[in-house]
Amino acid sequence: MNEHQKTAIQALDQMRGDDTYRAKSAFRHFTPQQMQEEHGNSGKTRAQVIADYESHDKKCDEAIEWVKAQKP
Repeated sequence: MNEHQKTAIQALDQMRGDDTYRAKSAFRHFTPQQMQEEHGNSGKTRAQVIADYESHDKKCDEAIEWVKAQKP
């Protein structure tokens, strides 16, 4: 793996961030019914917020794997 790949992976990892962890931590004591209620003024339920963060994480992980698969 070359330095460009390492830099790209580091950037993608930072882009992923910790939003999923933070949302799951914040909502960990909520009931299933509360998870289906809108979170603040976001227009999304708490479950949707987590799902969106997980989708973003998956895209970042897939991009990282793609970068790793490129020949240096």
